[in-house]
Amino acid sequence: MLEYWIVVTIGVIVVVVALCLTYLFAESRELRMVRSRYRLKVYEELFHAITDMNVAGSDEYRLDRAKKRMAFTLNRLNLVASEEVLKRVNELLDFLNEAAEGNLDLLRQLNLLNAIVIAARKDLDPASARAIEASGFRFKFYTPARE
Repeated sequence: MLEYWIVVTIGVIVVVVALCLTYLFAESRELRMVRSRYRLKVYEELFHAITDMNVAGSDEYRLDRAKKRMAFTLNRLNLVASEEVLKRVNELLDFLNEAAEGNLDLLRQLNLLNAIVIAARKDLDPASARAIEASGFRFKFYTPARE
């Protein structure tokens, strides 16, 4: 009779441990998914801010608002982005700070934006990022002529 209770007790313990592990695994996957979704939102916001700066042109008011949007986006980006994305964004910021007003090297800017997109894709979905990087695909961005 004692052996019967030992087997039942061990069986119950195994079932409880299995349920706990399943729950923890499901929660960790959900947390990763939520973090990934938030990073995607912040990366989208970064590109919207960069586009706003490009589209603002010589309009001081729009440029000032675009710079504020970029500052707020960078604050969020610093909290959630991967190391590689942060390095690429810092390279872009250094480039924008070094370039004289209206005297940007458009090709270098596009290369930096491509590097940011590739780094962000690696952070969000490494498998598809490797495939795109291996194909040598180049992303295109809208950059209006400066006045």
